Amino acid sequence: MTDLPATDSDTGFRLKGWHVLAGMIMFFSVIIAVNTVFVTMAMRTFPGEDQRRSYVQGLEYNAIIDQRRAQAELGWTAAVNLAQDRVLIRVTDVEDAPVMGLTLEGVLRHPASTDLDHALVFTEARPGVYSAAVEDLPLGGWTLQARAVDADAPFVLERELWRR
Repeated sequence: MTDLPATDSDTGFRLKGWHVLAGMIMFFSVIIAVNTVFVTMAMRTFPGEDQRRSYVQGLEYNAIIDQRRAQAELGWTAAVNLAQDRVLIRVTDVEDAPVMGLTLEGVLRHPASTDLDHALVFTEARPGVYSAAVEDLPLGGWTLQARAVDADAPFVLERELWRR
């Protein structure tokens, strides 16, 4: 005698319309649940536009280019160091002499969330070296944006930093 595959009359199971409906409902429920989790996680880690007034800044683009050109004519350079609990900026002129007496202010921006941004107030720790304290700085990538408030010449600094 040969073994034949079981038929629906042998097992007692018949695929009916409600089985198909239940399967489709479960399938799409899983898809919707997974998408909801992904959207929620995405919005918590990067809530959207990070730059305030980005349209206005786009309109002021030519002024920013002029400001950078004027800064390049100064010949000032800056070296930045992100230490354990401090941000250090060393500013030198064309002859590698320290630029003293600047009043620097800035912000340490997190690329994914403005909630993690740190406002910075710099003090001159030694000639040409400006220091700002940071507390509870998580590991990862950061963008330093600093500018001289009362300098006769324009000085703006933007650097990508990494804290390991």
